[in-house]
Amino acid sequence: MGVLEIIRIKIIFHINRPHLTFDILSILKKYDVYIISMEVYSNIIYLKLPYISEDALKIIEKEWKEVYGFDYMEIVDIMAFEEKDIELKGVLNLLNEGVVMLSTKGVVEYFNNEALDALKGLEVGAEISKFIADSDLAEYIGGNGSIRSFNSFKDKKIDLETGTYLLSINDLYSEERIFCGFLLTLKEAVLGYSFDNYITFEDIIGEDENFIKVTEAAKSFAYMDNPILLKGEVGTGKEMFARAIHAESDRASKPFVGINCATIPEELLESDLFGYESGGIEGVKGGSKRGIFDLTNGGTVFLDEIGEMNIHLQTKLLEVIRDKKLKPIGSDREIDLNVKIIAATSKDLERAIEEKKFRQDLYNRLNVFTLEIPSIRQRPRDFDIIIDHFLKVISNRYDRGNLKLSQEAKEKLKLYSWPGNIRELQSVLERAIVLSKSEEIKEEDIIFDSEAKDGVAKCSDLNSAVSAFERNFILKALRKNPSVRAAAKELNVTHTLLLNRIKKYEIEDEEWK
Repeated sequence: MGVLEIIRIKIIFHINRPHLTFDILSILKKYDVYIISMEVYSNIIYLKLPYISEDALKIIEKEWKEVYGFDYMEIVDIMAFEEKDIELKGVLNLLNEGVVMLSTKGVVEYFNNEALDALKGLEVGAEISKFIADSDLAEYIGGNGSIRSFNSFKDKKIDLETGTYLLSINDLYSEERIFCGFLLTLKEAVLGYSFDNYITFEDIIGEDENFIKVTEAAKSFAYMDNPILLKGEVGTGKEMFARAIHAESDRASKPFVGINCATIPEELLESDLFGYESGGIEGVKGGSKRGIFDLTNGGTVFLDEIGEMNIHLQTKLLEVIRDKKLKPIGSDREIDLNVKIIAATSKDLERAIEEKKFRQDLYNRLNVFTLEIPSIRQRPRDFDIIIDHFLKVISNRYDRGNLKLSQEAKEKLKLYSWPGNIRELQSVLERAIVLSKSEEIKEEDIIFDSEAKDGVAKCSDLNSAVSAFERNFILKALRKNPSVRAAAKELNVTHTLLLNRIKKYEIEDEEWK
């Protein structure tokens, strides 16, 4: 048999008595054999030993047989702990996200290949702070149990050298509820897209008969894997319905990704949706990128304003829906997909088909299960309910107590046409709550987007007045349209120019979306 560099031995006892392990190890000490590692159970000992010849092992085994309680020994290929270690790593490497197991002090104990791709140089025994320099993460790991129980980490967006990721962390407990470390996960993120889901049908309020019918139909559609098409004006709550459908479905524990097809430049949308292999895109050197469909496998992809998608991408989307397979750009590899697609539009797709801007066959695939989300004008019975809901939510956000509307303010709201629907109503009420100086919102506090003061009168010079006017003019166009691209068309400027103006004037998404 010769000399073994490493040998693993399993010793079995037919009884469990005190000092069994001591007696076994004493014989090893007698022959000056040191132990690399050892596992001890009630009637089994695993030993990992170095450099024992076959003859020496026979001598040691002979003395072990004299130990009271010894049954037999065998040479094994792997120890119990090593087997569990291999199984754990195997399971972790099957996941499509980075996973790192940390000690109670934040020291790396395990990680999978996805985590290594995200955190270059990651190694067991190093502190996670060496690879993720995030003050909130450091505070969370160093905090006491009450801070950790708040579970403040769920899909926090962080920037690493290898890209942008969504960071989550959870506590790990033993069966006896003893805190024993952390489980940290990293999901590859795509800027501009939402990966979380926080809306259920309980958040969709209304008593209008037609609205209830739409809601009940949406609940039924949730349990089908077919695509769903949501139609409705800007601001009617199409994304809320999409998120609620996902939460109601069997996919609720899987990712939800919301994408606005009109806000992403066409040249980027294809690679973001479908991903690419190394060298698959001209001008992009090295590396590869997983697409949204791949990242969301098992979950739901919401394609808002699908009418803005170009014909080329419509063709690729049709193939995904029909074949349930995905081929990244520049690759011959096909990925099996199990993704529920929910599309939404504020455009007349039938007219777009006539104008050769939308594929008839794609429309046929999407239009099997369709929901028409009613505008706020078509829900007069729900108007007071929606107002009361927003008043309560927004008042709490600004710590304004229970603000109420005067009768004159409520009448002004009811007489308005609401081209921006619920989204615009929320914006108007938020503005009123901020402007109101008393516990009752008065008529003069209600300022519609078309009436909003542009601030020009407050400017002290021509440049600032022009800037104030331009900012407000852009904001009005954004609120009227479903996307930046659509607003750019109305303003007769390029998409890029409008994006630069939005950045210049620090126009936040919350001001118009």
